[in-house]
Amino acid sequence: MRGKSIGMVIVTLFVGVLIGGALGQLLGLFLPADHIVANALVKPLIIYTAGPWDLNLIIVTLTFGFKINVNFFSILGIVGAWYYHKYSY
Repeated sequence: MRGKSIGMVIVTLFVGVLIGGALGQLLGLFLPADHIVANALVKPLIIYTAGPWDLNLIIVTLTFGFKINVNFFSILGIVGAWYYHKYSY
């Protein structure tokens, strides 16, 4: 039996983070902003911001940057994706 590639692990975990983050944001739309569940589950636990970086190419200027918000549902998405990857095939 062949081993699972590291690229597939990364893609699976990335998809898990996306699905978990989307579910968290969707739940946040239905809860009031000051609700205890919204503060505990939907509010970002970790916020990481990098950039913006400007790349001036004379004709055009490109700006790069990203922001990562990790909430409880993102972590659940990672756990679910890891479980899926481990036991699916």
